[in-house]
Amino acid sequence: MDPTRRLMFWLKVPYAADVALVLIGIGLLLGGNALGWWVLVFAVVRAIVGTIALVWIAPRMIARRSRLP
Repeated sequence: MDPTRRLMFWLKVPYAADVALVLIGIGLLLGGNALGWWVLVFAVVRAIVGTIALVWIAPRMIARRSRLP
């Protein structure tokens, strides 16, 4: 597998975990457990960090790899 495609795959996979965390958080809130808010906040922070990595860091890493012989 191409290293660039592998990098992009591993940067995109955590979004599935973020969706699962949101569903768990909503389930906790619907069940009357206030811990659901913390789960939702954690999922949002993870999504923000993942987006920064995908949009800002990944293109820089890909460009750096293409410059190396």
